[in-house]
Parts: sequence; C-alpha cells; structure tokens
Amino acid sequence: MMDEFDFIREMLAPLASDPPALGLNDDAANYLLPDGQSLVLTMDALVEGVHFPEKCDAEIVAARVLAANLADLTAKGATPVGCLMTLGVPPHWDVAWLKNFTTALGRGLMASGLALWGGDTVRTAQGFVTLAAHGLVPKGKMIRRDGAQIGDDVYVTGPIGDAYLGLQAVLAGEKASAYESPEVPLHLAVPLRHLAHAAIDISDGLAADLDHICVASNVGMVIEAAAIPISAAGQAFIANGGDALAALLSGGDDCQIAFTAAAQTDLTALKMSRIGQVVGGDCVRRACFMDKDNQEIMFKKRGFRHF
Repeated sequence: MMDEFDFIREMLAPLASDPPALGLNDDAANYLLPDGQSLVLTMDALVEGVHFPEKCDAEIVAARVLAANLADLTAKGATPVGCLMTLGVPPHWDVAWLKNFTTALGRGLMASGLALWGGDTVRTAQGFVTLAAHGLVPKGKMIRRDGAQIGDDVYVTGPIGDAYLGLQAVLAGEKASAYESPEVPLHLAVPLRHLAHAAIDISDGLAADLDHICVASNVGMVIEAAAIPISAAGQAFIANGGDALAALLSGGDDCQIAFTAAAQTDLTALKMSRIGQVVGGDCVRRACFMDKDNQEIMFKKRGFRHF
C-alpha cells in the first residue's frame, strides 16, 4: 500500500483546482463567492456493503458518489463548482483500486464542472467515500422541497426503476449501465429554477422522495402509475406481477429529479413526464399511487432507510 501523502500528491492533487484547493497543500480551501450568487451545499456518504456491494469496482464507486451529489445540486437548481471528499480506505483497496477510482473520479469531475477542493483520507476497516458538493445558484432562486402548491402538476425527468434493476444485475455478477454509470440531468438545473415550485432527487425511491415533498409542503399527491416513464427492461420486470411495480417505484438510486410546477406548464421541449397532481384531502402528506383501475398501489416499504 502506498503512503497516504504520496496518494494525495500523486493521485488526488492532479484532480484539484486552484486557487480554491491551494494544491491540496493546506488544511482548507479558499473560495471567493461570485457577486449575486448563493452557495448550495450537499453531502452524501457511500459505505461499502450498504450503498454499494463489497469488493465493488472502483469506477462504479466513483460514478455513484458523484451522481448522488450532482443529483442533489440539480434538484436545487444549482450549478456544480467544487467539492470536498473523505475517503475511508480499507486494506483490500490496493494501489490499483485507488488508481482506478481517482481516474474515474477525475473524468466525472471534469465532465460535470465539479472541482476537487480538498478533504481527508483515513484508514478504515470498511470502505467508504463521502463527498460534500458545492454549487452556485442566484440569490433567492434555490429550489426547496416546501414550495409545492395544490393544483401543481408532478413531473419526473427520466425513467424510474432502472437503477434498482441494475443493482440486482450487479449483485448477480452482471453488467448494468444504469447502476454503474448513472446519468444525472445536469442540463436541467437552470430551467428548473424558473419552472419548479418544489423538487427533489430520486435517491431513496420515487414513493419515499415524493412523500418528502408532501411532508415539507403539507400537501398530498395523486400519482398515475401508468404515466411514470419506465424502460423496456422495467416493463418486462413488471410483467412478472406481484410486487414488481412497487419494487421499481421504491427502489431508489435513479438520480432523476421529481418536481412540481404550475398546472399546464408547457414542458414539451424538455421531454419531462407528467405523472400526477398535487392535491389536498385524503392524501395530504403522502403520495398516493393509483393503478390503471384507479386502485391505490400498496407498498411494503416506500423507499430506502438506513434505520
């Protein structure tokens, strides 16, 4: 195993940007906030055996921790600028693993406009990576969860359930691009500032995450399951019957965005999918998912929880 400071100097420092990162030679970064902008901060921790399989490929870990943070920023309408990272390195993450991780991380940082500003590395028995991402949004324009209004339409930005199916494939030793290389709709951050009354990234599961908006906004939602975009692979999975549809809608990790906007807003050019409406009444503080027979879909669990 290489020395900690050799790892920082040889693998992490080339990913850093100056002046904020100061060459990773200091204990802190120094970022000058542009005029008229506010800073949006988010953080996600991925733990081996909890958020990704044990002995997972380094490239997958890098892609998933980046996607989790970038989806958070997109849901806030924020443009990525920088991040801090803590890497917990277990004995089985050898030099080759770390090299693959930093190479994949570097590609993702460059593609998204997110720069590495600093962080920490520690030795640990169980591998983990924590990324604290920072984004910019004009003052007063950050999209919150508590802005949904009765009568709003509910939208999602892309297909739901593919990450759940992808994880099952990875656990079975197969390839699955939706899980291994998640695509975050970064290009929608700016349009969402002008459209969305409330928004959230779909990380814990569509059902659970829509519930979060409902609770924060003190509203309900009626969601038409048939209107939710689901890929051909997802449709084939649903054909198995039973709880298959509920599993897709609660599986999480999709890195898409769910949001509410004024009714009849024209989103044709952005290729959004309208899936329901914000309501009051019996569904207050939760999202009610209705099947094609207008019967409510029941969930054993509505999404991922750590405890």
